[in-house]
Amino acid sequence: MSRTFVLRLRHFHQLILALTIALFAVSLNASIPQTLAGEALPSDINPVTSVIRVGNMISAPVQIDGEELFRVASNIPLEIDKKGDNISIKQRAKLIENELDAILNNQLYGGLFAKGFEPNTLTLTVKKEKENFVIFASDQDELRERAIMTVTPIDAEFNGYSLDIWAKKLTILIKKALLKGYEQRQPAYLYQASLWVLGVILLSSLLSFGVYLLQKRLSQQKLILTQQKPEFNLAENSPHSDPTDLNNQVQIHEATEQQKRWDKKLSKNQYQRLVLKLVQLLIWVLAVWKMTQFFPQTRLFSIWLSHDPFFLLIIFLFVMFAIRISTLTIDAFLQSIQDHYNLNPMELNRQELRFVTYSVVLKGVSKVIWIILGLIVALDSLEIPIAPVVAGVGIIGIALSFGSQNLIRDVLNGIFILLEDQYAVGDYITVGETSGYVEYMNLRITQVRGKEGRLTTLTNGSINIVHNQTKEWARIDFKTTITYQSNVDLALDVMKKVIEQMSQEPDWKKSILTPVMSSGVSDLLDTGVELEIRIKTSPGAQWKIACEYRRRLKLAFDQQGIKFGKFEQTVFLPEVSQLLSRQIINH
Repeated sequence: MSRTFVLRLRHFHQLILALTIALFAVSLNASIPQTLAGEALPSDINPVTSVIRVGNMISAPVQIDGEELFRVASNIPLEIDKKGDNISIKQRAKLIENELDAILNNQLYGGLFAKGFEPNTLTLTVKKEKENFVIFASDQDELRERAIMTVTPIDAEFNGYSLDIWAKKLTILIKKALLKGYEQRQPAYLYQASLWVLGVILLSSLLSFGVYLLQKRLSQQKLILTQQKPEFNLAENSPHSDPTDLNNQVQIHEATEQQKRWDKKLSKNQYQRLVLKLVQLLIWVLAVWKMTQFFPQTRLFSIWLSHDPFFLLIIFLFVMFAIRISTLTIDAFLQSIQDHYNLNPMELNRQELRFVTYSVVLKGVSKVIWIILGLIVALDSLEIPIAPVVAGVGIIGIALSFGSQNLIRDVLNGIFILLEDQYAVGDYITVGETSGYVEYMNLRITQVRGKEGRLTTLTNGSINIVHNQTKEWARIDFKTTITYQSNVDLALDVMKKVIEQMSQEPDWKKSILTPVMSSGVSDLLDTGVELEIRIKTSPGAQWKIACEYRRRLKLAFDQQGIKFGKFEQTVFLPEVSQLLSRQIINH
């Protein structure tokens, strides 16, 4: 069985590796635009990442079809004067981009496809105006001389050239970009790009179908695991039943270990299915990203998709793996604490029940913490100010706290229940009219499995008085009634001998801690003499011991001729007595 599991796990990792290689193959020919000014740095003036700061200057990119051509620059600090004549660096870059888009996409020559100029006669010229140079574009036909941009000395200084040389370089860059954009808007290129899109869709569909098959297989394994879920200390649901999983400390330990193994298998199955879902999502995200790169009209969306959404996906993956690592760390930490103490079997099993509860609560808290940290990092990556958001959430939290006092009370009471060890998962408790085994608990609720398998959910704030019948030790307060004609001393002696004999047998020796704590006549009733004996047992074993003790005591009383008390009542009816007397006389 273990070898089969190892082989399946190995095949799973091989498939994930193959899918990863295939995804890299799909995006192998993708290129990242290179900037002339170097790596982007956050700016103190403008927090947008596309604006960078170098020395005492800031710059913004000018793009065509999502590809960066060059950067325009200005001195810092950039101040808007009172007249509003100056414009920001990003606005200037946007105006230049609008001019280039207008040249490319305006249908000056008519027809189905955009043709803003004649490529064979396209000419870019530079004219000097005062201290600056202005770049014009024309095709000696429909496209009249059109000003594209003004080149300033700061632009040239930022890029490391003299003003005239940088202006000439810009004419070459812009002309190449315009010709490239013109070519990519022609039917021949669009037809070839469409074929590439179909190829990407076909490859993505095949990869996605392979992941779907593996997801289906893991879903079937989850269904089998769900059907094989161990009961874990919830053998029966009544204190008068036979909780065989609790009457033996070794069985409790085995049941706990079985539950842990089942939880690990289910957790691993859920983790693998989540990974496959993310892989499937990543397949189509990369497919869309790649397809949008083929067309100039959608290339800008491809650039955007490779920044914010991709970074958000990375944050999501990091949070998911952090939660997974936290879960494993919590299990290992609790196990190390448990192994550190040399406890007797009873204390060890009690500790295991407590650690199951701690594990559930700690995992839930760590999950919430990682999700909150992920949201904060995501907001920061989207350049949304965190402080106002946190302040707003705090105000909302204060407002909600007035309407969620019950929730706060539940959480606080849940914390005290854990710290004081009032009960843990696996304990048999009674809260009001609810009795049963604690099946699940967290800081807010406690779920109790009661009679007929009924699951009762209690809010921790509503638990004021709890009776724990399986903590540390238990006691049987056994009472029975014998007739007044029976020998009381003999009956008490028989009751003691029966339980003492049970305590010497291997099956009951560890469960019966003190055979006779006290015994004697507890009351004189109409039904007879009431006898009581108190027996100290291990927690959870009291019901099975009581059932067996009743059976043996009945047999022992029969052998000694001791009769159990019963309710008797004499009723005198004068009319019936006279009628019977007359019948006797007549006969």
